[in-house]
Parts: sequence; C-alpha cells; structure tokens
Amino acid sequence: MPTDDPLHKIGTDTGMDTVLKSTGSITKAEALLLIMTHAAVHNITGCQLDDLLRLINFLFGNDVVPGSKHLFNKVFKNNSEIVEFHLYCRACKCHIGTQKLVTDQNITQCPSCNETVEITSLNNGSFFINVPVAPQVQNLLENPEIQKHLSYRFDRPQSVENVISDIFDGVMYEKLSQPGGILSNPDNFSYTFNSDGSPVYKSSKFSIWPIQLHLNELPPKMRFKHVILAGLWFGTHEPSMQVYLKPFTEQAKSLSSKGVLWRKNGVQVNSKIVGICCCVDSKARPAMQNTTQFNGYYGCGFCLHPGVLVERQVKYTVSASGHDDRDSKSMIRDMEAALVEGRPVRGVKGPSQLINMPYFDIVCGFVPDYMHAVLLGVTRQITELLLQSSEQPYYITMRVIENRIRNIQPPHLFTRLPRPLEEFRYWKASEWRAWLLFYCLPCLEGVLDSQYLKHLSLLVSAVFLLLQESITYEEVNKADVMLLEFVVKFQLLYGETAMTFNVHLLTHLAKSVKLWGPLWAHSAFVFESANGRLLKLVHGTKCVAGQIVNKFLLHKAFTCFATKHLISDRVLNFCREFSEYPRVQKCLRWQETTVLDSGTTKHLRDEEINAFISAERQVPETVLIHKRMVHKGLIYTSKAYSRAKRRRESCVQLSNGCHGEIQNIVSFTAEEGTEIALFFQRFDSQPIFALPQNSGFVPHIKLVRDSQSPLQLVALNSIRQKCFNIFSSDNIFICDFPNTYERD
Repeated sequence: MPTDDPLHKIGTDTGMDTVLKSTGSITKAEALLLIMTHAAVHNITGCQLDDLLRLINFLFGNDVVPGSKHLFNKVFKNNSEIVEFHLYCRACKCHIGTQKLVTDQNITQCPSCNETVEITSLNNGSFFINVPVAPQVQNLLENPEIQKHLSYRFDRPQSVENVISDIFDGVMYEKLSQPGGILSNPDNFSYTFNSDGSPVYKSSKFSIWPIQLHLNELPPKMRFKHVILAGLWFGTHEPSMQVYLKPFTEQAKSLSSKGVLWRKNGVQVNSKIVGICCCVDSKARPAMQNTTQFNGYYGCGFCLHPGVLVERQVKYTVSASGHDDRDSKSMIRDMEAALVEGRPVRGVKGPSQLINMPYFDIVCGFVPDYMHAVLLGVTRQITELLLQSSEQPYYITMRVIENRIRNIQPPHLFTRLPRPLEEFRYWKASEWRAWLLFYCLPCLEGVLDSQYLKHLSLLVSAVFLLLQESITYEEVNKADVMLLEFVVKFQLLYGETAMTFNVHLLTHLAKSVKLWGPLWAHSAFVFESANGRLLKLVHGTKCVAGQIVNKFLLHKAFTCFATKHLISDRVLNFCREFSEYPRVQKCLRWQETTVLDSGTTKHLRDEEINAFISAERQVPETVLIHKRMVHKGLIYTSKAYSRAKRRRESCVQLSNGCHGEIQNIVSFTAEEGTEIALFFQRFDSQPIFALPQNSGFVPHIKLVRDSQSPLQLVALNSIRQKCFNIFSSDNIFICDFPNTYERD
C-alpha cells in the first residue's frame, strides 16, 4: 500500500494485478464502427485517432485494428481519391484546370493574363474543390433507414385541395411531377442547393464557400439532417461564381441524364437526380445569375424594378406603376444581348453557368430566402431604426424593453435565451426569428406608437402565415396583401432612404410560397447549420479545405459501412446511444411518452377527483405525480417544476384549439395498465394585436385574460402543439409556433 495514501483508497481492488482477457464477441468491422462513432461524436483530430488506434492495439497485444489513421481511412473508402482540386488564377480569377491537368501538362502560367501559376502548395487559397455527389447520393439511398422514407411524397397525408404543406405542393414541383415529367417516376429525386460563405478563423480573412444540397423527397427533418457536399471554395475573397459553378453544373447534367445506380432489396435502381431550387442570399444570387448586384440598377433577379437613386444610393421605392416579373425566356434573351453588346442589359451581365442545369429555371428556380431577407434584413433594419433614430417620432429607449426581454422564459425549442437589445448587432438569425415572431409585439406594446406597432404587426402576421406547416391559398394571398401594405407604408413611415432591397424582396415572398411551398421548405437555416458543422472539422491551418472534405466524406462513409457488414443489434444500439443524449434510467415509458422521474405518490384532492369524473374516468385511489416528460420528442414540464429558472415548458395547445398550462403530469393504474395523463388548466385568451384598417388581428399571439378555470384531466393524444407564454408588464401573452420543423 502506498505510504502517501492516508485514506487507503488506492489499490483496494484486489484484482488490479489480474491479466485482462477478451471475453467479448466483437468483430473487426464492429470494432472499426465503434471507433469511428467515437471519432465522429467527439470530432477528434488525426493525431488523436492515431493514438487511439495504437492504444487499442497495445491493449490487445497485436494489431486488431488498422495501426494508423491512413490505414483506417482506407478501410472506409470515403471517395476522397476522386475529389478534384481545381486551380484558378489569383490575378484574373480565370479557371486554369484541375490540379492533375496542370501537373500533367506542366502549366506554369495563366492562359488569360500570364500570371505565374503556383501548384507546389494548395495553402495559398487559389483553388476550389469539386466533390463527387453521385457516391454520396448512392450511400444515402442505400441506407436502410432512408429507404423506409423514400416514398414520403406519396405516402404523406394527402393535402387538401388548394393547401400547400411542402415543396411538392408548389407549382414548380407539380409541373415536373405531371405524367411524363422527370419527377413522376418514384425512383427519381430532386434537390435544393445553396452556397454561402463562413469565416474559418476570427483572426483571418480566409473563408469557405461550400456548395451544399439536400434531397427534397425525404421527410423534412430527415432531409435537413442529411446534407450533401458538392464543392468547396477556400480563400480570402468571394468565389468567382461562373468559374466555381462550372464543375457543379457538369455534375448536375450527369446526375439528371445518367443518374445514380443503387440497390434496393437486392435490385439495382437507376435514379435521375435533378436540381430544381436554389436558396441563397442576395449577394450570392446575382453572382450565380450573372446579374447586377442589388445595389445597382435593375438589381432584382425576380422583377424589372429599375431602382431609384436616393441620396447617392440605389433604393427600391414604391411607385404607382408596377414592375413586371422576370421569366427565364426573357432573361436568357437578355444574356444573349449582353454577350453581343458587351454591356449589362436590364441588369443581366451575360450567360450564367446555371442555364446549363437541366430542369432548373434561371429565374423561378431561385427563392428570396427569408432567413437573410426578412430576419437578418428587414427585421434587423427596422429594429435599428427604432433604437437609433433619436430625432424621429418612432424612436424608443431600451430600458423598458430590456426589462420585458429579461422576463421571457422560452421553451427549449429556442436554443438561445433572449439577449439584451443592446447586443442586437451580435444576434444570430434564429434570435431575429424569435424577436420578429414572438417577442417584439409584447415587448413594444405601450412603448411604440400605435401606428408603427400596427405596421410591424403586418410583417409579423404575414411571415407567421407563410411559415405554417400547411397554408391555404387564401392565407398566402392574405399574406401577400399584408406584405404589400407593409412595404408601401414602410416608405411613408420611414422614408425613401429606408427602401432597401430586402424591403423590396418582401413583395416576392408570397409568390415563392406558391412556387416552392412554405418558407421553411426552402430556407437557408439548414445550410447555415451545415456550414457550422463543416467548420468544426477544421483542426489546423494546413490545407483547410482538404481537411473539411476528407473528414466530411469519412463521416458519411461510416454510415454506409454499417450497412455493408454484419453488425449486431447490440453494437448498433450502442453506437446510436453513444451518438445521442444519455438515456434516462429512472423513467416510465408509455406509448410515445417518457416521464423523466420516478414520481411522488399522492392522494387526489377534490378538484382532481372532479377532473377524473368530468373526463368519465374511474377515480384511482392514488396517482404518481411527475414533473417532466418527453412526448413525441419534445420536453414538457408541469407548472410546479422549478429547477429551470430561465425556461418554461408547461404551456400547450390542445387539439380543440384551447390553450392552457400543465399543472401536473400524472400516472395511474387504469383498466389496460399504467396510463399517463395531464391535469390541465385552460387559459381564457383573446387576440390583442390589431392590424391596420380593422383587417383582423395577429393570429398567433393572444392575451391571457384568465387562467383560473376548473382543472381538467387531459389525454396525451389531445396535445396539438407546444406553445409558450410571455410575461410583459401586467399582461400574459400566449404564443403558438408556426411549424414543428424549424429548430434553432
């Protein structure tokens, strides 16, 4: 026993000197899958992977797994060997060729400007990577979990006529799904793609600009999870889009003509994959279309608004005469004319690489992404106007609003807690979404003048309607009228100098919903999240783009690896649990619900007995009282739960439309065994935020007038959705979520 161990806690296990023996039945493939799961979950570096492999081999006394990261990566065959590095000229941005071509032909100068071409190092930022899409699609389609949902577009609950509930209900998708259309074949699929920049380091100008896509035919949550990488630009400046898009369009042509071969139930299938929708911000869109930027004349890619010079800046003012929408035929004619004349024609500079993409419409294929245009654009702009225009009648001070923001207790559906308004310059898009849809009206009530509050209510209502899971054409048209009124009054209230391009884009928002489905179905949020995951793959400064691509493909390959080898359910379950949050040990599971504590036995009070009788249920002698549960993937708590100080998870809306609060979660013995239900107290609520001209109220924010209604016993299947309340001054507001797909 060591002399420096006064408490005698070291070495008390008498078996410490026993030789370890392997008594398991883990195969080599299972061991590799376990190691890869660990590496992916903890995002370990190459050196850490090397050390882990050496450690495992040392413990076993021989090489039971590959001895290095190089050999380990070869096992997974992540297709990194067919990734193409394309070099471009640093001076004129001209495409020079693939790294292999430049090396084989010993190209040392740019063919356009004779600048010296440096190929000895890829760390100078004069390259981009073209990533093969077909193998990634093949791996995705051969995943058994994915195959269960490939017919989602046909199996989903049929939408009522004139109701839009996904991208499949949009006019553009329906055209391609007509008999004989490319998407009428259930084996063919479509994708939405995006490209946006993200800085790699805070102390450097280097950024990545990935081209990413997701298959539209998967269920929403699944399609947003499985994002495919098609290209990666790395450098200190924005990409030359016409150079960058060329290999991507070549891939798109091959995917739509030759298709992708994959196996389903042992049968080979050939699926054509077509790109139909592009969701990018207002800087990338004109670069892709090869048109004038939004701060130039004819800078709108959706219509022929010429732009007006206001205080030496191009603004998109409202006038009595409207402006025609662009269409693909007229834009292609303008491209041809611009090429002949050598100057922009109605804002079109020349041909775009994307006109070579089969089935892609160069005008309607783009959407005015609401994340950038509405949240980071108009919502941020109007907030700045209210807070910084001290000489204007709409100016407000932060002090009162800050107190109201501090009292907001959002549920866990909001990843970020509300930050002070004084930090609004640092808010993320998800924070602007919460501010626009939920926080701003309760916080500004009684602070902002009535006409400005009603004006803001138009934007809040319209965006909420367009974000719903299912939208009627009547609601789309109503939102369109609201947005047009908002834009017109924006000019009257805030002046022509405030008529930015983002404000103008609001006039195209409703049309994009008719063409492509609800706003959540073609939003950049999913791609922004994917950008963040790509950046987490960087562990050094050397060949950053190569690191990202190789690790991305490696992570994609290991899911395919699990389907091609005999992996036991025990190992698969371990990997699944290892990748997710730890399972709760002391819990009760019933149907789609799991309570997260063992409960407290309680005799019923008279009010609770009456709730059982009103529900026509047999009154039990005792019940177990629980404070937390997970129901259909969402956390709910009772009103009595007090551990979460800044969160509130107890408010729900029932299937009959009533709002209220969960007083207690109860489990009790019923005829068919243990059952879980809720003691629920209904809110008496009413619409409160009026729209201009007596045209109704904001639909999803209501004032709670009374919360002391009789207690009710409610079945769990009566919950329609989660909601939350906001305490502002002496008022309580209850808020509905527009959909269940968008999460921070």
